[in-house]
Amino acid sequence: MKSRNLFSSFHFTVLLSAAFLIALFGYFILRTYHYRFDFSEGKVYSLSPQSLQVLKALRNETIEVRAFFRDDQVSKQILEDLLKEYAYHHPKFHVQFYDPDRMPAKAKQYQVDAYETTVIEVKGRREKTKQMSEEAITNLLSKLLRQETKRITFATGHGGASLSEANEKVGYGLLRQKLIDSNYEVQETVLMRDGISKGTDLLVLGGPRVDLLPEEIQVIKKYLERGGNLLVLMDPVDSGEGKNLKQFLLEYGVELGDDVIVDKLSKLFGADYLIPLISEYRPHAITQGFRLTSFFPIARSVRRAKEVPGGFEITEIALTGSGSWAETNLKDLGDGKAQFDEKKDNLGPISVAVSVQKTKGKGRLVVFGDSDFVTNGYLNLSGNKDLILNTIAWLSGDDLAITTRPRARAATPLYLKETDQEFLFYVPVLGFPVCYLITGTAVFFWRRRFN
Repeated sequence: MKSRNLFSSFHFTVLLSAAFLIALFGYFILRTYHYRFDFSEGKVYSLSPQSLQVLKALRNETIEVRAFFRDDQVSKQILEDLLKEYAYHHPKFHVQFYDPDRMPAKAKQYQVDAYETTVIEVKGRREKTKQMSEEAITNLLSKLLRQETKRITFATGHGGASLSEANEKVGYGLLRQKLIDSNYEVQETVLMRDGISKGTDLLVLGGPRVDLLPEEIQVIKKYLERGGNLLVLMDPVDSGEGKNLKQFLLEYGVELGDDVIVDKLSKLFGADYLIPLISEYRPHAITQGFRLTSFFPIARSVRRAKEVPGGFEITEIALTGSGSWAETNLKDLGDGKAQFDEKKDNLGPISVAVSVQKTKGKGRLVVFGDSDFVTNGYLNLSGNKDLILNTIAWLSGDDLAITTRPRARAATPLYLKETDQEFLFYVPVLGFPVCYLITGTAVFFWRRRFN
């Protein structure tokens, strides 16, 4: 019996020691190698793929971040939590906070003249910002990483939206600001007067309301022959309008449809039938890993031409849902009487965006069947912003910027069909209370009878 007790005590001691060693080694492993999980909607507590991609490109560089905040500022903690996320993914990401009132010499050294200023230094180059968002920090890192600034030129004089209109719903002011924040140089040109300046990485035709002249088409052709890149945002027009531009795009294997896309699924999202949902994306560098729905207000079909010229790689990159169709009877559509016609209309999915790339040499082209989705009123709607910025990044050769950008916390609305609304009313709201009342009444009378 004594020997058995001794063996049991020894066995217990061995198990206790093993458990202690496992816990000790587990502590050292978790302290050295740790991983965080983000279960929030949209991963709002984690860095976006764009931020991770920039940090990966800077993995061999030391990143010095110096933030100048008063110790009692609430915003200091917000920025500190954000910068910890960057440091978590980059071993050489160093952060220091300074109080400008207590350390004026440091503030003078880094030319800081205001509170809430963050200075980032990489490879001997410095940039500073007063914004505390992930987008601002990542854009600053991208600017420090780039060796050159890409130039985006918007062709004007065709009745399209204005770059200077930041407050108007139909302007391109927000898009212009997003491009500037992403370290692009943005300018305008009148093709017939100024042509396309040397060094332009991308030419944009944004929603022309009048057809281009043959001379303007020739200017664009020469630019593309030199290896230039072109983005066309083309709204629906009456048949016969935009003839020169349609013929020009057909030479590159892109066909513009004389139609307007109708999508009844949009009604479930509180939108109009003429605002199709773009939820299907074909494999392409622009849409790689892209899962966000885009909304195109009043769009036309843009498809790969039946006869494709040689020397081009053509891809339909964005399509509407299966419940949509391309309505060709524009007169009835204007009167609100449009119905799907099997003989004339094409049933979805309908292509609304096509990319073209030369198989030899430089030169890229993307055509969208709508220009309104990038205006001030729709740019920040769902995936619109990411889709256009990814497109511009691909066209200008800025592959580092092709990814999903930082997402903000936002309310997630629940859209219910009429049958779902009735179910929620009759079952949880009305049904359960009635069942409880009937059950309680039955139990009450049963107890009175048998007690």
